[in-house]
Amino acid sequence: MAERETSGITTRLLLHYVRTDSGDEAVAEMLRRADVGHSVAELEDEFAWVSYDTKIRLFAAAVDVLGNPAAMYEMGAAALRHSVNPSLLLLLRALGSPRQVFRQVPRTSPKFSAAAVMEVLESSATHAMVRYLLRPGYTPSRLDCAYTEGLLAVVPEIFGLPSAHVVHDECQSDGFDACLFHVTWSRWSRLPWRRRWLRSSVDAEIIALRGQLQALQSAAADLADSDDLDGVLARIPERAASAVLAQGYLLAVDPPNGGPPLVHSAGLEPGRAAELATALLAGEDLGPEAVVTDVATSRRHHGRLAALYAPGHRGMADERELLAAYAGHAAAVLDLHMAVEASRHGESRARALLALSHELAGADESGQVADRVVDALPGIVGCDKAAVLLWDADNGVLRPAAAHGLTPDEEQLLFAVTLSPSDTPELMDLLARLEPLVVDPRTATPGLAQLLTTLGIGGVLVVPLLAGGSLLGVTVSAWGGGPVPTDRLTEALARMRGLADQAATALQKARLVEAVRHQSLHDALTSLPNRVLFADRLEHALRTAGGSGGAAVLFCDLDRFKQVNDALGHAAGDELLRQVAARLRGALRPGDTVGRLSGDEFAVLLPGVTDEAAADEVARRVVGCFDEPFRIEGSQLRVTTSVGVAVHAGPDGRGDWLLRAADTAMYVAKRRGRNQIAYDEGGVGGALSVGPSLEEELGKAVDGGQLRLVFQPVVNVAEGRTVGAEALLRWEHPRLGLLAPGSFIPLAEENGLIVSLDLWALRTACREAARWMSDGIGFGRHVAVNLSGRTLGEPSLVEAVRTALVDSGLPAEQLQLEVVESRSLVDLPGVVDRLSAIRHLGVRVALDDFGTGFSTLSWLQRLPVDRIKVDRSFTAMLPADRASAALLRGVVALGAELGVEVVAEGVETPEQLATIRSAGCHLVQGFLLGRPMPPEQLRSRLVEDTPTPSSPSAV
Repeated sequence: MAERETSGITTRLLLHYVRTDSGDEAVAEMLRRADVGHSVAELEDEFAWVSYDTKIRLFAAAVDVLGNPAAMYEMGAAALRHSVNPSLLLLLRALGSPRQVFRQVPRTSPKFSAAAVMEVLESSATHAMVRYLLRPGYTPSRLDCAYTEGLLAVVPEIFGLPSAHVVHDECQSDGFDACLFHVTWSRWSRLPWRRRWLRSSVDAEIIALRGQLQALQSAAADLADSDDLDGVLARIPERAASAVLAQGYLLAVDPPNGGPPLVHSAGLEPGRAAELATALLAGEDLGPEAVVTDVATSRRHHGRLAALYAPGHRGMADERELLAAYAGHAAAVLDLHMAVEASRHGESRARALLALSHELAGADESGQVADRVVDALPGIVGCDKAAVLLWDADNGVLRPAAAHGLTPDEEQLLFAVTLSPSDTPELMDLLARLEPLVVDPRTATPGLAQLLTTLGIGGVLVVPLLAGGSLLGVTVSAWGGGPVPTDRLTEALARMRGLADQAATALQKARLVEAVRHQSLHDALTSLPNRVLFADRLEHALRTAGGSGGAAVLFCDLDRFKQVNDALGHAAGDELLRQVAARLRGALRPGDTVGRLSGDEFAVLLPGVTDEAAADEVARRVVGCFDEPFRIEGSQLRVTTSVGVAVHAGPDGRGDWLLRAADTAMYVAKRRGRNQIAYDEGGVGGALSVGPSLEEELGKAVDGGQLRLVFQPVVNVAEGRTVGAEALLRWEHPRLGLLAPGSFIPLAEENGLIVSLDLWALRTACREAARWMSDGIGFGRHVAVNLSGRTLGEPSLVEAVRTALVDSGLPAEQLQLEVVESRSLVDLPGVVDRLSAIRHLGVRVALDDFGTGFSTLSWLQRLPVDRIKVDRSFTAMLPADRASAALLRGVVALGAELGVEVVAEGVETPEQLATIRSAGCHLVQGFLLGRPMPPEQLRSRLVEDTPTPSSPSAV
């Protein structure tokens, strides 16, 4: 049992907290110091439980490793701020107020610990007194109390309120009987805009109707909770001594509305009573020490009554008749009470339906609808347990949303489950017919049967929630004692259908409300928070920062976005913005917020950041996520961003000031050359120097010896050898390190530096390839150099190529110039004549990214091309995409007809390679056969000339 005292939710949260604060090394050191004998994987399993001692030792080790005495309080606060259990947070949020959450503390605390009991002694709109009692045998710990304080303090934050003030002046560790926590929080804001957001106006007639229905619901609850029948059942074994004098008495009857047997006893231990009741109802002989009789009338057999004697004792001869007479009297009374109870249940169910209808009318969230339906189902249908599962159309699964009648462990098990049609034939049947379904664990598929058995369910009635023929979810009524009672199936089904109609309507309305609420606070194009929601979160971060806290804002504006819209159209611009949003999300820390403010302006909120160093780390990741080109309509598009950073530390922060400061800093980054970071210099957070303009530094890169070439091999898979390599440009930046082309090529193309970069790459590649020849390893191998459109327009290009060949001594046939396919290429003045002149030198010409631009047969006839390089966007879809495979075969056939070689780019998997070879293409380039590498590494490869795999299996 010692290993079932603390939920894995707590240990998983602890590891996450330590890792976020100080990294994996701190986690390892914490485990070493705690010496608990559990691995990281075991402690991160939220469905596993550990001992109380293990938890306290981990807490103590974490405090030591982090050097933070307040670590456990902060971790407790993080439990609800960044919950590792989103379903628990959803249930708490649906309760509606902090007061309601604290009232549910006794129900939710077992989800975390079995070593302590929590109860609420007092509660009001702004205060709660919580009693925390560690069970006997456990040693109290202040660390456990600090963790509990953190949990309690952030409950109001779930509802948009400031954190609570917690006073803990009585603690078990100080000798008190229990720990007492006094929790105080603020009321809801009285600002008019907040009231309009939280409440909708309701006219007086509706208010009056609501009051009437609430009164009906209260009366129905009183009837449903009536103990008349149970009182009668309890009195039968207690008063059986008037007929028979025995050591113990046992009554087991079938409930009038189905479900598990009702068992009452006198003079017996509960476990013994339950065991004997099962045998009693099964008709088994309880032995000579028992006198057993039926409890029955001519209309109904209720169950059996037994008098149990001490071992070795027997009843007197006439006692069976006396007990039977008493049982007959009891059966008559039960008939009467059950008839009255049935009448009351009928009235209660009608009132419960009316009350539910009213409650659903006021529900504006799916979680609220689900909670209210499951609470009403047992009273309306007469089941033991109930659940609502909602249909996730995006993933094609049913997910539990609410449950009633389950233990905390059973609830945890249920909410960990998703049901998919592929794994659950019963669900497939329901989706196909959209009709109610009866499930018996004895005949269900194994996975579903195991789940129902574990939850103590003997029979299930499932009714779909439908809106316009579409599935929204299902309602589930379950019985614990056995299959769905056949004598009550028709009635239960009719009631569930009526309830399901109400629930489906309410769900549809709630989803519309949620959609409208989401749309009002999120950008429609990217689904990011819009300016309103971003500003609200920024104000909240500053308001809750406290004296030592703070927040930072990164203001990001895409560079030259207007040119993208003008050149490619607004649809391409929209797709770029969606991809930018996705990359920004991936660059942030947990808890950070990225929003789209307008157009191509994005903002990032970094809560808890108090200095520029921490903000700078994230800002550099943001700029770095633009290094790789974007794929827009089959083409590669290189885009950069300028980032302004502003930081506020301490209290009295203003969100609009901080955002304005970051915006101003962003324009500084624009003026300094774009694609960089600038810091607020207006006093909000100080300033950091960002160095000279990137444009200015790029102008000095060639003369400063900062440019580098890497080479990616081109392989003939039919011959199994490397036949050449493509030279790719890199910039060894003195401050920023090695930069990929996406970081500087767009800037070079805009300011005219691209020609210098291209010609430097041409000269350097020729010299490197000439060294291959001098070392005797260059026979039959070529080097390829990319040229931009602006370089192709240079009248001196032919002479520059000739000079590079002469100076290096490289044979012309071993140089290949690659040009990117585009409509503008054929419109450049003299480009066809210029490329023809280059071919007359013996240099070969390749058309890069073939298939993504403007390609026609007539153009291929006009343009002097020796090689076609099929774009990686087609290769990436192989072998699954038949259209891409057909296109590749067509290009290979076209190349053979025109006498042009075909190269497939971007090959990354053996399956892609196999498809390419089967299409008749033998020249291949991609990560599978070689990544871009430094010249020395390529020379070693050429020397060894390791045979390239000739089949996918060899690769």
